[in-house]
Amino acid sequence: MPVGRVESTVTVARPPEDVFAFLLDLDKYGKERVESVVKEPEGPTSAGTVFRFGNGKGRETTMRFTSLEPNRKIEFDGDVGPLKPVGAFIIEPTEGGSRLTIRVAPNPVGALKVASPVINLVGSRTWAKRLAQIKAAIER
Repeated sequence: MPVGRVESTVTVARPPEDVFAFLLDLDKYGKERVESVVKEPEGPTSAGTVFRFGNGKGRETTMRFTSLEPNRKIEFDGDVGPLKPVGAFIIEPTEGGSRLTIRVAPNPVGALKVASPVINLVGSRTWAKRLAQIKAAIER
């Protein structure tokens, strides 16, 4: 069962189709924030696509898209060290753009479960920064 929840939202001055397309191409756009991004398998992104992010220090994290609703939602799970997050990007149309929301259950494992409140706080701050970066990249 998920422990805790992180949620953050940003408004993007682009239509939902552009936001969705950007998220499908994390292997192209994610390199601005990490050392490397590899998409498996190659080709169009679909449910089951895995993105592997390397930080250049020998640490790798993964995000696997589990479900896609075109221009509306991307559900995912991941492996971020001691966290096994499960979440979704939700895209809603707004006047003049889109609202992009991330909802994530960080799911710490082992002894880190007791640190869930701190993990959720750090996760909220981290995702607020990431969404701001995504917004800036999409609006360029």
